[in-house]
Amino acid sequence: MATFAELKTRATNLFQDPDRSDSGTVSFGDLLNQGVSEIAGGMQSSLGDWVTPPLPELLVIGSIDTVTDAAYVSMPSNFQRGLQLAVRDTGAEVDIANSFIEFTETYPLLARSGIISEVVEHGRNFYYQGIPTVSETVTLHYYRKPVAMVDETEDTDTPDGIPEHLHYALLINFVGWKMNEFIEDGLEGETPNTQKYMNFFLAALKTLELSIPDYKRELQLI
Repeated sequence: MATFAELKTRATNLFQDPDRSDSGTVSFGDLLNQGVSEIAGGMQSSLGDWVTPPLPELLVIGSIDTVTDAAYVSMPSNFQRGLQLAVRDTGAEVDIANSFIEFTETYPLLARSGIISEVVEHGRNFYYQGIPTVSETVTLHYYRKPVAMVDETEDTDTPDGIPEHLHYALLINFVGWKMNEFIEDGLEGETPNTQKYMNFFLAALKTLELSIPDYKRELQLI
């Protein structure tokens, strides 16, 4: 398993120009964390017109408390994507609308009072109808943000949620792609190094996506 320190060393050995500090504006560590975040958040799939699926290791169980004077509350602070399940404090599962448009077509005023029968996540908010007359705790299954790797614990921090066998293939090639995108910005014609590392990265991303069960990919259709 690659640690943050090992990933930064590999990036330095491959991409460090002695006449330039890192990328000129962004550190290797920042780019590595950016790569983890973008992969976890979903990128354009090479398999079809959808975004890449959530990383299974980032699925968590959390909860929110509803309020009695509004139809929504903020999602948990570590929420990133993919509300999967909502369960009332009675143990009853609640329907999740397919989209916010569908939800508001059913509840255009978002003002129905009573038992929660349908919910949806939109804009990092958790919407519900009806609105309980007494605050209620709802249990949620969703995919959290990956935890960023930090310099203070670089010898033990590893890429959160990224399968071990793809640590280097995904993240080092992501750094190479973004580094050369910066270096070759403004050049006329082709940008060979940008394209090379982007293609390496996309090949690894395809491997990642194919390793995640099909039913998870189907959830991400655009």
